[in-house]
Amino acid sequence: MGDLTQNFSLKEFLVSSTADQLGLNNTPTAEHLRRIREVVAPSLQKIRDLVGASIVITSAYRSPSVNRAVRGVPNSDHAQAWAVDCHAAGLSILGLARFIRDAMQAGQPLHGLIDQLIFESGRGIVHISFAPRKRGMILTQRGGPGTPFQLGIQP
Repeated sequence: MGDLTQNFSLKEFLVSSTADQLGLNNTPTAEHLRRIREVVAPSLQKIRDLVGASIVITSAYRSPSVNRAVRGVPNSDHAQAWAVDCHAAGLSILGLARFIRDAMQAGQPLHGLIDQLIFESGRGIVHISFAPRKRGMILTQRGGPGTPFQLGIQP
C-alpha cells in the first residue's frame, strides 16, 4: 500500500540513484509536492490500474542539483515534478509504451491526462509527462538524451 495512492508512495517519486551516489538533496518544494500528490501520482495510478501490473518508477522528481547532474534541460518536466520514467512488471518497455499509446488513443480513462509519452528504447524506459499542456504527444527516442525523436512508437 502506498501513501499517495493505492499502489504508490512518495518515496518512489523521489528515488534518484544520482542523488544517492553524489549525496545530492532531492527534496521537492511545496509546489512540486502538491503536483506529485494531486496530479502525477493519481494519473500514474490510473495507468497502473489499466495495465494491471506493478509499475516501477526509475526517475520522477529531480531537484535542480539532481537535474544538472543528469544533464537534464533546465525546463525538464522531471524538474517541474510533472514526469516519471518507468517500466512495468511482466511487460517489455515496448509493450508498456504501446499499451499506454493504445489507451490514450481509445480515449477514457487516459484522455487528457498525458502531455508526452516517450518510448526511450536506448535507455530502456517509458517517459510519461502529465504536464498541463496535455498535448498527447507520442514519441520514440532511440538514443540517449539529446538524440532525435520520431513520431509514434517505433520498435
